[in-house]
Parts: sequence; structure tokens; C-alpha cells
Amino acid sequence: MGVFGALLLLIRRQVTHDLFRTSVSVGAVACGVIITVAVNGVMAGFETKFVLRTIETSPQIMVYDDPAGGGRGLADDWSDQLGIVTVTSAPAPDQPPRIEKPAELLAALAAMPEVRAAAPAMVGSAIFQFGGREARADLSGIVPEQHQRVVDLEKDLVSGTLTDLYASGDGVILGQGLADTLGAKRGDFVTVRLSIGERHALRVVGVIHTGVTLTDLRSAYTLLSVAQRIMGRGREVNRVAVRLHDFDDALEVAERIEALTGKRAISWQEFNTHVISLLNTNRMLTDIVGVGVLIVAGFGILNVLMMTVLDKLNSIALLKAVGYSALEVSLAWLGLGLVVGLLGVAVGCSLGYYVVELLGTIPIPRLAVVDTETLLVNNLPKHYVLAGGVAAGVSMLAAMLPALKAGRLDPVEILRGHS
Repeated sequence: MGVFGALLLLIRRQVTHDLFRTSVSVGAVACGVIITVAVNGVMAGFETKFVLRTIETSPQIMVYDDPAGGGRGLADDWSDQLGIVTVTSAPAPDQPPRIEKPAELLAALAAMPEVRAAAPAMVGSAIFQFGGREARADLSGIVPEQHQRVVDLEKDLVSGTLTDLYASGDGVILGQGLADTLGAKRGDFVTVRLSIGERHALRVVGVIHTGVTLTDLRSAYTLLSVAQRIMGRGREVNRVAVRLHDFDDALEVAERIEALTGKRAISWQEFNTHVISLLNTNRMLTDIVGVGVLIVAGFGILNVLMMTVLDKLNSIALLKAVGYSALEVSLAWLGLGLVVGLLGVAVGCSLGYYVVELLGTIPIPRLAVVDTETLLVNNLPKHYVLAGGVAAGVSMLAAMLPALKAGRLDPVEILRGHS
């Protein structure tokens, strides 16, 4: 038997000699892997649900009627200025901002290789009333067949169809949250008015449920011509909704659209900056917690292996006495740490899958961002690769100190002390 075979035999004997200690070490690594996989699965579930539903239920880029280059707010506009700011009131402009020549803009957007579809819209904030209830929401005037190519509204309709907007003339589709707030259902007439202006009666022809709480609370759709009449805007449009072939390109394409059109274009990432920042922070905290748990498991392995070295002093002395070098003895204990780590990874990943699936069945209160009845999870292979790799690495690092100690032991002193 060669040296390598002897080392493998030694590792196997050490693993099976004291099953209690081995089980404790394997269990520590497995628990770390399970916790890491579970936490990452929950975080990925929420992130995936939010991002996918946001992309599916809203335009990936929205082109506005105000000029580009004006920043995203007063602080952005004057961030490089010093001095005193004077605030005065001014009457509203006689001609509100609008998108000039929308047909030409749509043609220019359609010519961009990144753009899959674009659709005009007239969007404004309106007050909806039904009975004694009222709520404020965004009324979007759309051309159904064009807007459907940008946002698939049909699949989220729980009642009615988009073509019902044409059939009724003055029809409106309400978000589920808005309909519930008003207590309105299909067939009812709701009153719509701007902050200042006359009232208009619209018949509810459908209800849409996207699963994104804010969208369901603040969305209402009607024909473009109806919205233009309610807002007194003639045949104007003040928004162009854009869908891309690859939603990850939204930020770069929005900048190109601004340069091309001179109008402000906002990507879906910019719309949801606060939520994305929160997700990034939570992801970082999740990684810290996962690595921390695995490091704690590593200290458990370190303690067990140190105790094993102290208990096996005579065996180590005999190995060195028959010709094993310090390096070979150290490799044996490093191998023991690796075997314990790999066993822990195997157990942890196997149980972790079922733990994540079980977490996905736990009922939770409705979230403020997405509508869900159970905890959101996503069992991704990369979570197991990451947790397993870190766990195996921590196990090897934890085994280094006991391995070095075993390799440095002097067999003469050990045997002389034993005698």
C-alpha cells in the first residue's frame, strides 16, 4: 500500500472511530449550509417575484413629455450650485407639456434594434368615486392592441377583456386593489374627475390583478380617446410606453432614447430604485449571515479536530516512528477536515432543498410590495454551489491548525512520556 492509500485508510479510520464527534462536526457544517441555502432561497424568491412581476406588469421604459437633462428632482438640478434658493408661485402653463409628433417618435423607437414594441398613452392622476368611497389613482388612456404588445394586460385580467373598452365606449378597467377600495365590480359606474374639472361616469368593464400591490392600488385603464377627453387634451399624448427585447438593457436604452428624442425616459430600475436598493442591502446582509454561520460551524470543526489530535498523540507518534513525514501527517488531518466538510455539505444540501420547499408553504400576511399568500422562495442551484463551496473551504481552514499541530509533534517526546 502506497503512502496515499495509507493516508486514505487513516482518514477513514478517524472518521469512523468516533462517530459521535464526526456526527457533531458534520451536523455543524450541515446546519450552516441549510441556514445559508434557506436564507438565500427566501431572498431570491422575493427578488425574483418582484422583478419579474414589475417587468411583466409595467413598461420597461416610459418616455415622458418633459425635456431630458433636467435631473430627477430639484436636488439633482442644483446639486452643483451654492447660494439661496427662492421659491415663488406661478400660474400653470396655458399649454401643458406634451409629446410632439408622437407618430414620428413611435416610428423612431420601433427602428431601434433593442425595442420590441412602443405604444402611446395619456396618463394623469384622477379621483375615482363610487358610492360614498373615493380613491386617487393613475388613469391611463391606451390603445389596447398597441399597449398589449408592451404590457400583457390580458393575462392578468380576472374579469372582462381589453376589447370591452371598445364595446362600452366609456369603459374603464380597474386594478384589483382600487376596485376593492371603492367596492366596485364589473358593470358598475364609477365617477372620475381630475383635481379640478367636471365629473365623468365610466363603466367598469374589467378588473386586473397583477400581484404588485402598488400597481393594483393605483392603476386604471381606459381608451386613449376617453382619457384625452377627460383631461381636455384633444388628440395629444404625454407618455410613450416601451418594451425591450432584453429588460437588463433598460438603463442604457433609456439614455439613448433621451439623446434621440430630447424627452425624459425612465427605466424600470429607476422607477423602483428604493426597492432595488433595499434588495441589494438585504442580499449583502444575507451573505454576511450565511458566511457567519459557516464560520461558527468551522470553529466547531476546529474544536473537534483539536480534541482528536490530543486523543491520538500515541497514534501520531507511531506514524512518525515508522517513517511518515510531518507533511504526510498534516495531510491526513487536512483530509479529515475535508471529508467532514464534504459530508456536511452533502447532508446540508440534501436537507436544505426540502427546508426551502417547506418554507414556500408557510402562510404569511400580505406584503406591502407584492401580493402573496405564502413565503416566496426560489430554489436556485447557485445557492447550493455557493453554500457548499464556502462550507468546504471553511472546513479546510478549520482543519489547518490541528493538521499543523499534528505534523509538528515530536514522536520521541510522546513515546518517552508515555513510557
